[in-house]
Amino acid sequence: MDKDVKQQWITALRSGQYSQCQDELKDNEGANCCLGVLLESQGWEFSASIRNSYPEVCYYTSPEGFCNSEENELTVHTRDEFSLTRKQEVHLIKMNDKEDKDFMQIADWIEDHL
Repeated sequence: MDKDVKQQWITALRSGQYSQCQDELKDNEGANCCLGVLLESQGWEFSASIRNSYPEVCYYTSPEGFCNSEENELTVHTRDEFSLTRKQEVHLIKMNDKEDKDFMQIADWIEDHL
């Protein structure tokens, strides 16, 4: 992972600006999971827009127009964009959704392991 992206993500997680949710990148109240914070810290916009072409729904759109069409995880393309492995993503999802780690704890793990 690019060191600047990593630092921006960690800073965003620790900022107190984001409320935390589970099981989706962003919930109806505007809270994010840790991966949603990654996307937003890099300028991706939440849209949940319906499209007339594949993919039908685009939950986040990058500044370059790439679409993350998954509601609760990153697409392969998005993972590749941030140099995250599927194993790292699964671990982050587990920390956020199953182990109830807060953003500070997740930021510490990212700092030490990515």
